[in-house]
Amino acid sequence: MKALVKFDNKDGAVKLMDMNIPKISSEEVLVEIKYAGICGSDPHIYHQNISYNIKVPIILGHEYSGKIIEVGKKISKWKVGDRVTSETHADYCNECTLCRMGYYHLCKHRKGYGFHVDGVFTKYVKVNQRILHSLPENVSYKEGAAVEPLCVVYNAIVNNANFMPGYSVMVIGPGAIGVLAAMLLDIMGAGKIAIIGTKLDKYRLEKVKAIGPFDIILNDDINSIKRLKNNINDGYGFDLVIDSAGSSETLKLSMDIVRPYGEILKIGWGPKPINYSIDEIIGKSVRLQGSFSHFWPVWEKCLDLCKNKLIDLGKIITHEISLDDWKQGFGLVENLKGLKVVFKI
Repeated sequence: MKALVKFDNKDGAVKLMDMNIPKISSEEVLVEIKYAGICGSDPHIYHQNISYNIKVPIILGHEYSGKIIEVGKKISKWKVGDRVTSETHADYCNECTLCRMGYYHLCKHRKGYGFHVDGVFTKYVKVNQRILHSLPENVSYKEGAAVEPLCVVYNAIVNNANFMPGYSVMVIGPGAIGVLAAMLLDIMGAGKIAIIGTKLDKYRLEKVKAIGPFDIILNDDINSIKRLKNNINDGYGFDLVIDSAGSSETLKLSMDIVRPYGEILKIGWGPKPINYSIDEIIGKSVRLQGSFSHFWPVWEKCLDLCKNKLIDLGKIITHEISLDDWKQGFGLVENLKGLKVVFKI
């Protein structure tokens, strides 16, 4: 089967290769992939601009939807033909303290698709039944490939942040994660939602304007940032700042615009050192909260949101391309020309 493979831990060491169709165990299913989404981390892996290790050679990709074409002998809940998507945790021990607490996404033995185990930029993937989720009939395969980033956002805001209805929120970064965060905050009752981007984000910010009632700000427009901050909480700043970009510059901006006793929710990754003091977090008594990934109940809630059309994932999918054109797809993400780019497999 054709697959997009990272074959060495070097910049540019990615190419299409012919790989074997996976063999499933008694507790796994074989899924025929219909659509796969490009995460912002995928081009970073392509260019080796990452702060974590990748097992090579490995098939990239972890966001997908598809149809079951084979089931293991011990499986009774699932059948051939079922429409599915799944979590990204291809394996975990299920025995350690965090697994027993239900936080298996943080298990130190966790193996993620496209990072430690062959991923989904290909035709077939094997999936353990414990991470499978049924795709509602009124959610398309294309939309199903974008459920995973919604789950990242849901876990961050609902489970890990101290958000309350009426809060003012600044979202830094108009990528898929940032826009999905704004969409979720909107239905959760945020009082004001602003999204900040750069001049390079012009295409994405134009798309955002059509998605929801969000204030759009450029991060080099200092006067607009100050004016917006001065109109929030007597000039103290935003109740919650969500950093979906992850760079050292965006964390510094977050500290500047969050109010005292407010919260910075960091979702975006940044491999470089910050090279400045974060004592402002102490001086303002600010909570700095990280959030990673998702787990089973989050997926069920997000799929319900999609089923009931409270979140329309179709709004963030800007490009559909073939796997043969993967460099074009990665380029759209890297050059900030798309919100969510998906491969039709």
